[in-house]
This record gives sequence, structure tokens and C-alpha cells, in this order.
Amino acid sequence: MNEAQLVARVRELFSPHIGDDAAVVPVVDGVQVLTTDMLIEDVDFTRDIPLRFIARKSLAVNLSDLAAMGALPSYALLALGLPPWARENVDEMLTAYAEAAREWAIEIVGGDFSHADKLTIVVTAIGRIVTRPLLRSGAQPGDRVYLSRPVGGSGAGLALLGRDAPSYSEREFIQSAIRRHIDPEPEIALGVALARAGDVTSCIDVSDGLSTDLHHLCDASQCGAEIEKERIPVFPDLQANALSLGINVRDVVLHGGEEYALLFTSSLRESELSTLLGRPVYAIGRITAERGVLLKEDGIAHPLVAGGFDHFE
Repeated sequence: MNEAQLVARVRELFSPHIGDDAAVVPVVDGVQVLTTDMLIEDVDFTRDIPLRFIARKSLAVNLSDLAAMGALPSYALLALGLPPWARENVDEMLTAYAEAAREWAIEIVGGDFSHADKLTIVVTAIGRIVTRPLLRSGAQPGDRVYLSRPVGGSGAGLALLGRDAPSYSEREFIQSAIRRHIDPEPEIALGVALARAGDVTSCIDVSDGLSTDLHHLCDASQCGAEIEKERIPVFPDLQANALSLGINVRDVVLHGGEEYALLFTSSLRESELSTLLGRPVYAIGRITAERGVLLKEDGIAHPLVAGGFDHFE
């Protein structure tokens, strides 16, 4: 089974509600949102990345799932499987978790430690719904498809890990792209603002890649989409440095994972929604009644395959 087939099987065995970025659970005084994510050495990161960034990222990816549901962070549980090299430096990790938790207003309230051959991190995060949960399944034909910020930086940063460049501008770009990859910023405030905006119909975070996550959103909403390549916001200076650094702009923008931008839909025009939110967001296409995802390039629309990350392919 690939990752999508595994999720489908889990949904069949456990709950038909599985499939959003996080689980929405009713409680006595409202609604909670629960999510969990696992990062494993040599799968999701290598020892070349400083432990403080590994720690921050493992928390950020969970908070991005909460953001995609329109939830504010409340609590987190942290489980660490520590090989000897990580145990010797575990205080660096714990300090980074404490600092990140304060920055993103979440309290780490428990967890577990164990020995492991490779560093393994499992974070479970709990949030609360302020107005309503955002789901993947609400997109309607005619809605505009939005991105919250430029993409392509994380995919470029992954390709550039350990690289240097002779020119100052290239070095600056490499550092900014790598920083986007190893230290992503969850869009928590935007997620809550989108939930407050009644004209926002669906949301997902871009963790597996724009192409793959747009397919996820369309599948959940039982619709299709057509996006315009020229309208997709691209990470600053990516176009200018890609050729000299050997980066395929199309691949990292469309298929690069771990961006943690929000991908969402709304009936509002770009100017209306940006004004309502008090910040820019980017309309990149439309939701269609016909199933399938199309990419329009140079005036011609053709199928866009889900080319993002899959753990098992």
C-alpha cells in the first residue's frame, strides 16, 4: 500500500471521519482538535540539521495541522526515541521545545522517553476551535483556490542542504531557502482568521506538496480544480538563482513538500479576502464541478499529477 491507500484502509477500519489535517472531537465545553505527527532520522531529517531546528520543526508541523483546521494551540505531548548521540545533546532539544512552545503559545504537558537506534520524535498537539472547524471537504464549484504565501522555498532548501555558492546573492538565497525548510512557520493566526471568515469553504496545509495536497482537498470535496501556473506565488529569488544552482523551479513549486503554507478555497475575490484578513493571500485558480486537477500553462490546461511526497513510494 502507498500512503493514500493506508489512510483509506485506516478510515475503513476505524472512522470515516479520518482524513482531515486533524481530528475534530466534541467535548463538554466546546470542540477540541487533535493531531499527531512522527519524524524519523534519515527519513524526515539527518544529523546534519541542528537539533534545535529538528525540535522546532517537529512542533511546527503539528501546529500547521491545527492551523489548517482553524484551531488555536492548547497542549502538546512529546515522545522521544533517543539514540546515544541525541541523548548526549538532549538538553538542546528540550530547550528548543520550551522556547518554541512559548513562541507559539502551546503548553507541553507530558510525553515519554525511550531508547532508539535512530532519533524518533512523536508530537501530539491539541487545539481548540474558536469559531468553527475548517475542513477539506467544503470546496464548491466556482470557489477560488488560494495560497497563503509563496512556495518552492522548502523544496529548494532541501536540495541545497550542505551547498555553498561563490556569489553573495546565491549564498543569501541558499540560507533563506534552507531556513524555510528546516524552520517552517505555522500559519496559526491565519487559520483562525480563515475560520472566522464565513466565505472560506475548505482548507489544508501544504505538507506533501501543492499538487498532492490540492488533490487531497479536491478528493475530500468531490470536485476538481484548475490552477494557473503564472498565478502561483514563488519563493523570493528562486527564479533568479535556480539555473545557476541547478534547481528545477517547476518541480519545487508544484511538488515540493514541507511548505506548511495554507491552501484554501473561498468565494471572495483576492482583493476582498486580502482586505478582510489584513494581509495578502494569493488566488491561483478555481474549483470545478468536473473531477480532476488541471494546470494551465501558456494558455493550455493539462492534468496535474499528484507529484508530491509519499512515504511509501
